[in-house]
Amino acid sequence: MMQHAMILTRIVPERGVDGALLAVSGVTHDGRAVRFEAQAEQRINLTSLEYQRAPLLLLVDRIYEPFSGAISVPGDALLSIVPLPPDHLKELLDRHEGDQLLQAVSLQLP
Repeated sequence: MMQHAMILTRIVPERGVDGALLAVSGVTHDGRAVRFEAQAEQRINLTSLEYQRAPLLLLVDRIYEPFSGAISVPGDALLSIVPLPPDHLKELLDRHEGDQLLQAVSLQLP
């Protein structure tokens, strides 16, 4: 069950020295840092985000906030990318309507 919505404006894949995808970092529309973790047996979240074009609207079932301004998403969390064109999201953000969009989406979540 999705419980959190966020708009990512920046997506940065993080690779190890061997080229393996270790994590994906990002920045939300309101400036918070986000880190999407992986597990040895679970990397689908990372590969789903790796080549996405920002901004994008993302639904997540679990997040952790280790400290103010930072979000961590565990490797076994359920992610869903909402199919909205990045250009449309950018227009909303340019009009400072990102929070309104998230509020409207959040009202639809359980």
